[in-house]
Amino acid sequence: MEISLSKYSRFNLIELPPYLRFESFRNVEEIDPLAEIFKTRELIIIELSCSTALTHQKENLAIKFNQLSSEVIEDCIMVSSPTNIALHPSYQKIIGLGEDAIPLLIKELNNQPTFWFWALQAISGINPVPKYERGKISVMVKRWKRWAKENNYV
Repeated sequence: MEISLSKYSRFNLIELPPYLRFESFRNVEEIDPLAEIFKTRELIIIELSCSTALTHQKENLAIKFNQLSSEVIEDCIMVSSPTNIALHPSYQKIIGLGEDAIPLLIKELNNQPTFWFWALQAISGINPVPKYERGKISVMVKRWKRWAKENNYV
């Protein structure tokens, strides 16, 4: 008899457990938005961990970076202080990834640019944005992208 395994078979699951299922069809008033975010993130992590990409170091780094950056954004989306954002434990772990994280940070500038300038400067040890252009987010993004291209990070 042949056993048909699901895409979650690595975890010996035939189907997703109830705590990982989307609850979008329930009454909207019963849904805890924060719980939905964490369930969605867990579902994505399970999906990624079942893929063959885990055999490649760069993909592992991208997965780790995506997990850490989503934690920073979720926890700090309403924080206005760059210092407080940079002190977040997951943000510090991103900085700890070192130069390998620079291409991922440059790519992430398209989504949440204000979060990542500090990390780029901490990892690279430089700031390609002249003082008179600091605070102009779109200009800062362009400067960092140009720097990354000139230094073969993208």
